[in-house]
Amino acid sequence: MGWDGPSSETQGTGTAVTTDADPSAPSTSSGAEATGDVDPSVGDASTTGEAPIDCTPAWTPAFVGSPCSSDADCPFEGGACITEAAGFPCGTCTVACDGLCPDQDGAPATFCVDASDVNVEGGGSCLSRCDPGIVGGNGCRDGYACAVFERFGDPPESTGVCVPTELAGGEAETACQQTLLELGAVFTATSHAPESPDGHPTLVCEIDDPVLLYGPIGSVALEDGGGNDGPVLVGCGTAVSIVGSAAVASMLGAEAIIHYGTYNCRTISGTSTLSEHGLARAIDIAGFVMQDGSTFTVLGDWEDGVADPLTPGGQMLRSFTDQVWGMGLWNIILTPEFNAAHDDHFHVDLTPGGNTYD
Repeated sequence: MGWDGPSSETQGTGTAVTTDADPSAPSTSSGAEATGDVDPSVGDASTTGEAPIDCTPAWTPAFVGSPCSSDADCPFEGGACITEAAGFPCGTCTVACDGLCPDQDGAPATFCVDASDVNVEGGGSCLSRCDPGIVGGNGCRDGYACAVFERFGDPPESTGVCVPTELAGGEAETACQQTLLELGAVFTATSHAPESPDGHPTLVCEIDDPVLLYGPIGSVALEDGGGNDGPVLVGCGTAVSIVGSAAVASMLGAEAIIHYGTYNCRTISGTSTLSEHGLARAIDIAGFVMQDGSTFTVLGDWEDGVADPLTPGGQMLRSFTDQVWGMGLWNIILTPEFNAAHDDHFHVDLTPGGNTYD
């Protein structure tokens, strides 16, 4: 495919929310004297020839995920410092939590993890979510990498948070996964046992380089038709194309992609041919939630048979399919123009040798 990544960084849009964190929870500081400021040069100098870790704050004012050397460097309600001595390069600010965490405008959103999962004492600790839009790169500060953890407490969920690189688990297993890392995607490599669609024992659903792709992608959420934002199971190459599609959606003013699913071990309706969904090389896109709160859906806003749409929704939807096609992100794009079965979604996939935009 012809896409090498977003042409510009998307900007994060933090929102203030309430928290049930306990501001009286014990400090995670190692007892270093309070300085009230963080020296960008405090990262350990390397004895192996590697560059020292850059401790420069990625956003201001300090919040969860900011560098710190003591609790005084985390001057927000309940703020405490997990210090470098605890294995967190340049330290990181946190808040105790039991399910939910606070957010702050201009800083990455946060997430409550089990402190023991990151080798810290205590119950729950708020960590910074991976946010390439604010931090760039992999969405984490220097010395940190994005890894998926389960929520501590309720509601049950898992997402990507910034942890010391050594805790994030090995490096990319494939060249494609390395591309995903460089694009700042939050994902975990997974496995998939081959299976067959009902009634078709000779067909086999297999996934090449399977990954679980998590949203948000940059500033764009991935939501299924029921409003859930859980990870999607796809082949790695499909994940790369979804990341590119999210970048296009963001440039067009979207904050969420509404989809009807990715992997589904089935045949194409009415045939004995295995669907690209059965190979995790497809996603059905039903619409978009825009940054102004409006929603454009394929069913409600696509202008059938109109080459130059007149409405804002029609123009956005047509611009999206035109751009992702022009960028070579997908080699099959089926819109409502193709047939009535696609009146409520765009089917996009990576059929080898495919070349259809209709």
